[in-house]
Formats: sequence, structure tokens, C-alpha cells
Amino acid sequence: MRRAHGRGSLARTTLCATIAIATLVAGGASGADSSFPNRAVRIVAAQQPGSATDNVARLVADALETHWGVAVAVENRAGAGGMIGAEYAARAHPDGYTLLVGGTSNLVIAAAANQDIRYDPAKDFVAVGRVAHVPFVYAVHPAVPAHTLRELADLARAQPGKLSYVTLGATSAGFGMVMFQAQAGVEMLAVDYKGISSAIPDVLSGRVDALFNEVASLTPHAQAGRLRLLAVAGPRRIGRLPDVPTTSEQGYPNLVIAPWYGLLAPAGTPPEVIERLRAAYEAIMRSPVVRTRIEALGYEPIDDAPGQFATALRDDIAAMRTVAKASTKAPAR
Repeated sequence: MRRAHGRGSLARTTLCATIAIATLVAGGASGADSSFPNRAVRIVAAQQPGSATDNVARLVADALETHWGVAVAVENRAGAGGMIGAEYAARAHPDGYTLLVGGTSNLVIAAAANQDIRYDPAKDFVAVGRVAHVPFVYAVHPAVPAHTLRELADLARAQPGKLSYVTLGATSAGFGMVMFQAQAGVEMLAVDYKGISSAIPDVLSGRVDALFNEVASLTPHAQAGRLRLLAVAGPRRIGRLPDVPTTSEQGYPNLVIAPWYGLLAPAGTPPEVIERLRAAYEAIMRSPVVRTRIEALGYEPIDDAPGQFATALRDDIAAMRTVAKASTKAPAR
């Protein structure tokens, strides 16, 4: 009886120990995920400080830091039209502590233009949610005698390769000027820069004639009379620039570029962490403070439903490939 009782006790003890260990392991794993984030998080901004990417990244970092109560820092890794920073984020350890604020340039245009990129925007990231649409505008130095896109096209046509413009590689800024030239049937001189913050001074001084960039970067200079805004590249006029017509209004219906910026994590990030990231995204995008800050920059807030960003990313890459192909075949105007 004692031996039988002993064997039963041993079996029960072994079973209880097994359950305890299993519970401890499961609880430890769950605890690691449920405690995210329990240390500093960094957000990679793949453009220079002062760019639209940087503006959105810092806004998101501030909002997440307030929401989580942990430090969230922005790390600028500019170059190659945002591809350097995107690749860096794609290769980061997938634990949720390195994120990317990416945009149309390094997630859509780079893929659509068949750039030699070492990451797949649709496969190497988990799309958490977009944050903002950013209106872009065409602008020239005031010494350039053009007040509309048609007048700019006429000048460029009369002086092939003489008028210069800012390009930032395979970005919305560079692609917008390439599309304009293709659809207008003109040729301009590209002047390459690493980022918009280093390019704007050369346009303001008259060393470069034209550029295409986001409204927040250019409006203050236009208000000071140092730039002339020719057209908004979005589907409609924007409230802060009611007198600046759209590209469609000026006879370029296919010259519509409405870049967006969103939050992404490296592929392979645990599902539990992704869910916490999505919950945080939803919370900050519902915040009136965050939305007011986005609108103060001249941007439009986006509140994506789960999965909507990933769908938009795939659709936009396909659409951009179509637009790029059509632009190269557009007749001269």
C-alpha cells in the first residue's frame, strides 16, 4: 500500500511539476509579448531631418511615447531615395523595437520603377497603418517666368535641357518631375540631392529653377515671395492654398501624385507584438491632439482599418507601374 501510494504521489508530483513548468514557460513567453514595449523603441526615418518622412516619424514617435510611457526615438538614415533606411529597417531584428515610417517613395515608387532594391516592400514588412496623406506641389524660383505648368512646359520646350530641377532619386519628388516632363514632352536638367533640406537653399538662391515637394516644406518660402507655387499634384485643391490649382485643372489629369506615410514593422515580428502595435496605432490616430498636429503640417490624417494598409500598398505599386508606363508614352503638349 505504501509503495502504491508512493508511486501515486510521485506520479502526481511529476504531473504537477510538468504542468508548473509548462505554465511557467507559457507564462514567460506571454509575459514577454504582453509587456511590449518595456524598453526604448526606435523609428527609422529614411530621409533627412525636416523632410515629410521625418515630420511624420517624429509626430508618431511623440504620440507612441506618450501612449506607451517608454522612450521612442527617431533615427534618420537618408540616401538612395529612402531605400537605405528602408533596407536597414527590413533587416532589423523583428521584435517590434525597430520600426519604419515609410512612404510612397521607398515603398511604392522604388518597387514600381524596378529599382535595384534589396527588399520587397510587400513581403519584408508588416504594414501597421498609414498616418497621413501629404500634398505635393510644383514650384519654381520667382525669376522663372512661368505661372502655370503649361508656361513651364513652354519654357522647357524652348530651351531643352536648360531649365534645372531638383531630384532626390526614386522618390515622389524626383518621380513627379520625371512624370511632368514625360507628359509635357519636354526635357529638363536634373540636379541630384540627398535630401530636400539640402536642395531648397539652392532653389531659393536661383541656382536651380524648379522642384516638386511636399506642401509644408515649400509654403513658408512661397509666402515669403521666395518661391512661386504652380500646381497641387493631388486630386483636389488644399485648404491652405485655395488659389493654387491642381494639375488636372491645368490639363494634366494623369499627373496626380498623392504620397502617404505609414508605420511598418519588419516581417517576422511576433503576431502578439503586431497586435500591440496596431492597438497603439489605432489609439494615437483617434487622438484629437495627433490629428491636429497632422493637419497643422498641411497633411491629411489617415485611419486605416486592420489590413487596409497592406492592401493599399499592393494596389499602389501596381497602379504606379501603370502610371509610369503611361507617362513614358504620353504625347507632347
